[in-house]
Amino acid sequence: MMPSGNKPYTIPVTVRRVVLDVVVTDSSDNAVTGLTQKDFSVSEDNKQQSIKSFETYDFAPTKEYVAPKPPDLPPDTFMNVATTQERGPLYVIVYDAVHMRHNDIEDDQIIARKQLAQFMASKPAGTRFALFLLAEDFHLVQGFTTDPQQLLAAFDNHKKGGVPLYFLYGSNYGAADVDLPYEVMAFLGHYLEGLPGRKNLIWMSSEFPATVPMFAVQNTIATATGTAGSMSASAGSPFQAQGFDGSAPTTMGDTWSVKVMRKAIDALNAAQVSVYPIDVGGLKPELNGIDTAADHIAGATGGHAYYNTNDFAAAMQDATKNGSSYYELSYSPTNTAMDLKMRKIKVALDKKGYHLQYRQYYYAEDPDAPLYNSEKKIAAALAREDHPVAHQPGDSLFAYMEHGAPIDHDIVFRARFHAGPVAMATPAQMANLIEQPAYWVARKQDKPVKMPPPIPLRTYTIDYLVLDQVAGVHPGNQVLEFAACAYDSSGHMLNGLSQNAARQQGQAQPAGQEKYFRAAQSFDVPNTAAWLRVAVRDVNTDQIGTMEIPLPLADAATPAQAASAPSAPSQ
Repeated sequence: MMPSGNKPYTIPVTVRRVVLDVVVTDSSDNAVTGLTQKDFSVSEDNKQQSIKSFETYDFAPTKEYVAPKPPDLPPDTFMNVATTQERGPLYVIVYDAVHMRHNDIEDDQIIARKQLAQFMASKPAGTRFALFLLAEDFHLVQGFTTDPQQLLAAFDNHKKGGVPLYFLYGSNYGAADVDLPYEVMAFLGHYLEGLPGRKNLIWMSSEFPATVPMFAVQNTIATATGTAGSMSASAGSPFQAQGFDGSAPTTMGDTWSVKVMRKAIDALNAAQVSVYPIDVGGLKPELNGIDTAADHIAGATGGHAYYNTNDFAAAMQDATKNGSSYYELSYSPTNTAMDLKMRKIKVALDKKGYHLQYRQYYYAEDPDAPLYNSEKKIAAALAREDHPVAHQPGDSLFAYMEHGAPIDHDIVFRARFHAGPVAMATPAQMANLIEQPAYWVARKQDKPVKMPPPIPLRTYTIDYLVLDQVAGVHPGNQVLEFAACAYDSSGHMLNGLSQNAARQQGQAQPAGQEKYFRAAQSFDVPNTAAWLRVAVRDVNTDQIGTMEIPLPLADAATPAQAASAPSAPSQ
């Protein structure tokens, strides 16, 4: 039946997809390329699934790539043009000093730190790495970059927050905390969710807590994949000692620690993160807790564990290579029940002699299930209609606005920053600051608060010049979203702003010149800010361009002084 006006009804349908990144290697551990969709088959709980999409990703550099030369720019003016080729997936390294041994007999920290620096200096060109440190706290040392010199700066002993020569207080900061590594992994999963494609997490540690919680999936996964061995609950193994002898049902236990591990694995898989644990304990006569846990977390996320070796730099090189060439495929599960139960995955090739890495299971959790209390607070702060930043965790702009996130170049733009004088905030500015997501979630939460005393603010004016790469695709009005966030020196967001701007049809550029989209944005920023991150998003295509700049600016010109300066690069 057709409605009036002969316009058909539109019925929205949600189709759930499971995305798998499959690494295929031969007997010499070399990546196997050239396979096609017809070579693969996928089953879930022993039931054949139909592959809906198939993409190949190769680590080989593009020979014809020539880095563009950015134009000479005025002070405090930046462009997000990539000056080097970026290739491969994103890589995150966690230097887990809490769980690295440092004593007179075994000193894993010295060797691990030295070999990490060695790897950073010789990492494959164009690879994008971010470095996190787990010590007194967990923080970002260096955001995603292709520049090895920026990464090596983390080893400068005079740099606050860098990789320490020694960390002696692991026992005071969670070395015996069974949950700590998995809480950090869950955080990283949420941090990386929304960024497209595969991500590889390299975790450097000597050990995990001796009572690492495991659950009765090792036997079921080994049975499903034919990889019995290190994941079996044999007599005297840690699994049997903790009551996981393979007889328990393949669901999560009722202990909090087990749920933390499951939450971490779910978050990593949702963000397409594969884990590559590296045991920096070196050669050993027998395996220990990290090896068992490392095998499991790697197998559950499609990564690979490295242990019983003294060459950690080589392990990192291998992990980088291993996670760079892969096949991405997806399927819509035939079992649509959201019953929280485990779904075992098996990927097979019609060719023999190859080794496959992929995540081996997931849990059928309803994405519309009720949120945890902490998640409710964040969602409430971000979902209000009058809120200046209306993006949710997991969407593309939210992910690209995180401190240290990769610089995106899908939209090329130039931004000039004008710093106003420092002044105490007015009542109106303080009222606006309270409405910012960082302030609201961290301090206001869901309770009314009194107006806080004014704090020092600096108003930044940001002049954008956006290269219009999609004007021909969308000939009507074009809408761009301009977002800005300020972060303190610890990487905590201070406030954020997001605004849409539309270019009216018929705004023509002079003949022979590129088409530009111009906009200006004012942003009140607490004077404790150390970083400004800005983004431009095309609302029609969801293409994004980003940049992040350190503060203070080189030129502290006021907006009035800067208004007379040229607003566009020479043609």
